[in-house]
Amino acid sequence: MDESLKSPDVDLIKIAEDCKKQIRKNPANHEAYTILGTTLALSGKLEEALDAYNKLLNLVPGNVQTLINIGSILYLLDKIDDAVESYQKAITLEPDNYSPYMNLANIYAEENKTNIAINYYKEAIKLRSDKAELYASLGLAYQDQQKYEKAIENYKIAIKLEPDNYEYYVDIASVYMQNSDFNEAIKYYKEALQYNNKDYKSLVCIGNALSEQKKFNESFEYYQNALGINPDYAKSHLCYGIALSETGKTDEAIEKYIKAIALDPEDSKIYIILANTYSEKNQFEEAINYYKEAIKIDSKNPMAYVALGNSLTLMGELEEAIEYYRIASRLDPDNDEIFTIYAEAVEEYTSIQNVKNKEE
Repeated sequence: MDESLKSPDVDLIKIAEDCKKQIRKNPANHEAYTILGTTLALSGKLEEALDAYNKLLNLVPGNVQTLINIGSILYLLDKIDDAVESYQKAITLEPDNYSPYMNLANIYAEENKTNIAINYYKEAIKLRSDKAELYASLGLAYQDQQKYEKAIENYKIAIKLEPDNYEYYVDIASVYMQNSDFNEAIKYYKEALQYNNKDYKSLVCIGNALSEQKKFNESFEYYQNALGINPDYAKSHLCYGIALSETGKTDEAIEKYIKAIALDPEDSKIYIILANTYSEKNQFEEAINYYKEAIKIDSKNPMAYVALGNSLTLMGELEEAIEYYRIASRLDPDNDEIFTIYAEAVEEYTSIQNVKNKEE
């Protein structure tokens, strides 16, 4: 793809019209079709771009770059099988071109077929061992498989090849976080900040790592620094709130959760965390309201129903609680813990009703 076409100063519509004029004058103008396809793709006109590339392919049937471009458009159109076929044709015609291997790997990674993705990344690396992005992508695939040592190994190669790319430091730090190696995670997040000191997300992650180590006073500083850079990032408020709650500062934590909800009102997890905090303070009515808000957003989360049922139970509303336990059990029928809670609630309610009947 011609990188110059990505400039915001470029008039893509005018370029497309000029290409069409050239094609009308000379229907076999390969370059005009190439630029037209690229221009239409950058304009978001994917079907028209695909048509242009297909016409070019009819003119030059063995053009590998055109097959790669077609594969990319088909992928964006969610025609995955067709995209895979186009990339595989490109590999057959030009097996030493790393791009189709990389693109196939990316597709399989998106489809959660990580073993296949890994194989294609490795093939691409055989051809272009100088490409840091390939090692980073391979590292991510291993990370998804929780093969942390291999993930770290590949991220380190990516960093060695592109030491100024702060995203690779963030990537490797995230592996250490997942593996609960918080000191190494902090080290690499700080490296990332050396290259991008406005990276508020890394500041939040350092805060989280420090919170995991129970170094709350230090973690508070990092959350505050993150909010200083971007006060509208909901996760900063959420994580800060969780750390405050861990230190018993629940009222301050609640303020942070409410702010997080205001910034990201569609994240059901924040409502649940806030509701849990209210429940811990025995403020069950507030807890119930926020659990119900969470369920409005995500009606498929069984634990929200369980938590709501628990609060209702503590308020003595056992009959209503049973209904929410029943829904949770239906949503996650293989969860023995949920079924046990449901069964015990039914048993307790039946026992209470029997006592009442005898009294009457």
